[in-house]
Amino acid sequence: MNEDKKDNIMETNVPPLPPPLTWRDGAIPVLAVALAWIFWACFDLERIDDYGLPHVGILILVCAHFAAVLTVLGRRARFDAGGLFCAAAALALGVSCGLYSAGTFLVLNCFVILLAAAMATFSLAGREDCGSGRALWDTVCLSCAALFTRLGRPFQAWGRALRGDKRRAGTAALAVLIALPVVGAVLWLLSSADAVFGSFFARIDLSALPEDALLRTARVVLLALFLASALYFIREQPPAPAPEKPERERRAALFLPVTALLDIVYIIFCYVQIKYLFGGAEEASMSGGWAEYARSGFFQLVTITFINLGLTLLAADRRRFAGRGGKPLRALLGLLLALTAVILVSAFWRMRLYILAFGMSALRLLTLWAMGSVCFGLLAAAWKLARPDARFFRAAGGFALALWCLMNLAGPGRMIANYNVDHYLSGALTEVDETYLRALGPDALPALEKLDEAGALEQRHFLLQLRLDRENWTPWPQRTL
Repeated sequence: MNEDKKDNIMETNVPPLPPPLTWRDGAIPVLAVALAWIFWACFDLERIDDYGLPHVGILILVCAHFAAVLTVLGRRARFDAGGLFCAAAALALGVSCGLYSAGTFLVLNCFVILLAAAMATFSLAGREDCGSGRALWDTVCLSCAALFTRLGRPFQAWGRALRGDKRRAGTAALAVLIALPVVGAVLWLLSSADAVFGSFFARIDLSALPEDALLRTARVVLLALFLASALYFIREQPPAPAPEKPERERRAALFLPVTALLDIVYIIFCYVQIKYLFGGAEEASMSGGWAEYARSGFFQLVTITFINLGLTLLAADRRRFAGRGGKPLRALLGLLLALTAVILVSAFWRMRLYILAFGMSALRLLTLWAMGSVCFGLLAAAWKLARPDARFFRAAGGFALALWCLMNLAGPGRMIANYNVDHYLSGALTEVDETYLRALGPDALPALEKLDEAGALEQRHFLLQLRLDRENWTPWPQRTL
């Protein structure tokens, strides 16, 4: 009887066997090396603003990334609307990088692609909900965990391939480390002892190799190690969701005073805007002219808009609206959003005056995109007041990302150049900055040619340089590893 108990205790202390290796586990290191090679071959940050560097490589990298992710996940891939939308956005931005060459938007797109691709990857792996308010923070945390917590997994997989004997894997690695210097020493001694034998190795010309070949190989291997860690991370089953906590009562009294006071202040401000900014030019002219008046308060108004939107999202809660003071709070928040819309119109009007005075630029186009996204955010917040269970971040974030993709696919550099040239030729702008248009790259070539046909182009050598840049546009990087 004691022997049976002893056997049972021994059986319970035996650790569970790891799942068997599959071809997908073995393919992960190969996929990681391939992705690392593609990254360094076509995504050179040092030459990201070089117009001769073909940006279509970014699209190839995005496609290769999702191909590797789907290969690793297999049938476990979870195709939900949020993940598919982020993947489509990353691919669309990759297409825009291949079509256009505006340096500012290209750099920004690289970061947006990185974030959208990471969100789509974790959504496909079942580890993230792209529509939650914590999606961005969760993406950052999961990315750090994926890149750094599975660095030893390729070596563990190699040990398991040796019939799961860790001691045998360690012995084999130690044997290789010992064998390399010993064999090297023996070869050197034999080459010194026999000139004929040494002549075989003298034929190997190491100087023919590129000087930075070792460095390039090392960076591919290093990046592949982190990518393999990420692929093993998403291949694992996601942890079970934590049990939901019981709902607590939320009071409206905390937000009532600040919302009421802000409404009073904004009513006075909106009165001033309607009377002076939209109604007459006298007060604006007294402040240094329309352009200076517009520039002086634009960013402050946009900041106030974000503050009001954040306050509304914090206060908008089904449990808070159902309690005491919930109805007055909802009414005050609705008034706050309406007044915020007037403030946003005021900010847009100021930016419009500034663009009419000085023309379009990349920063001003980005500002218009941000204002369009915030405007939709106000509508989504108003919908959340009516339906507290509505998902604000899925709607507002999706609209901002979709609007960003459409703007980039339309060619931002070409849009900026055409706007400035057309308004200059029509007389709306007093001057046009030809140096700035040249900095937009080959996308500005049609607009500069139109300016040249009108006889208004002073620096005609810009045309020759841009035509040369466009001719050098090739589908793959000229450099190699």
